[in-house]
Amino acid sequence: MKVLLFTHEQNIDGLGCASLAETAKIEYKLVLSKTFELDEKINTTLDKEDISSYDKIIVTDLCPKEETLKMIAKDETLSKKFEVLDHHKTAEEFNCFDFVTVVSEEASIKESGTSLFYKYLKNNNLIDRSDVLDEFVELTRQYDTWDWYKNKNYLARKLHIIFETQGIDFYLSMINRIITSSNKVVLNEEEELIVAEFDRILLEEINKMLDIMIVETLNIKDNNFKVGYIKSLYKYRNDVADVIKDNNKNDIDAIGMIMEDRDSVSYRSIKDVDVSVIAEYFGGSGHKNAASNPQDNENFKYILKLF
Repeated sequence: MKVLLFTHEQNIDGLGCASLAETAKIEYKLVLSKTFELDEKINTTLDKEDISSYDKIIVTDLCPKEETLKMIAKDETLSKKFEVLDHHKTAEEFNCFDFVTVVSEEASIKESGTSLFYKYLKNNNLIDRSDVLDEFVELTRQYDTWDWYKNKNYLARKLHIIFETQGIDFYLSMINRIITSSNKVVLNEEEELIVAEFDRILLEEINKMLDIMIVETLNIKDNNFKVGYIKSLYKYRNDVADVIKDNNKNDIDAIGMIMEDRDSVSYRSIKDVDVSVIAEYFGGSGHKNAASNPQDNENFKYILKLF
């Protein structure tokens, strides 16, 4: 099978799908996409590629916008080739399209893009399961859905740190080495040192950011959200919330991180609130505990002015 694979380039869940494609019984071309670039990437690729040479066009860990989905649905050839596998609850409304499968949770277990793609590959006899693949997929799922924190599964967090600090190529090479040479996920000495160095500077950097936090109360859909906004590097987005939860001196409901090295804003819940509601208000999407929106959204401009 020849596959054109679109997946998320900004986290280990999207890259987990790329790792599975490398292991699967498919010939594939990889198209990596940021959160808010997917539709442009799809349209550009469809214009340039000979689509007839692909058996399937698969989108993982992301979902196109409604306009793009309608365009695909109107083309009989495209609609038969496309498979969208996503787990973000803000995209569940698009399950009305035959080629879209959005599952945020199944049997009380939160899904991720990697876990859904693994099931798809197994169900279609395109990959042979193994203990190391099972573990890798579960580590990725736990990190992306925050179950790692509840389960104190720090190996899942270590995978994230390697990706954030070393980049896509290093991460994919590391995972390929692990999958092909071991029956379980184990980091080598160099990789463990990378994690230790990251943690060494983590608290110092985050505390600097929190010192200049701006707290704003947002009224959205008749609900008040007390959000602390900071400027942050993208690599810290999943660690800031953990630090605040241990010392929420501003009594905020959620943290909004305006990325200095990206064009997005990442939200993480501090209390039991649905941050996807905030992200949607500012033109974004996501999950209850983790979501994002573009910085150039018209509604968000007044937040930027606060800085």
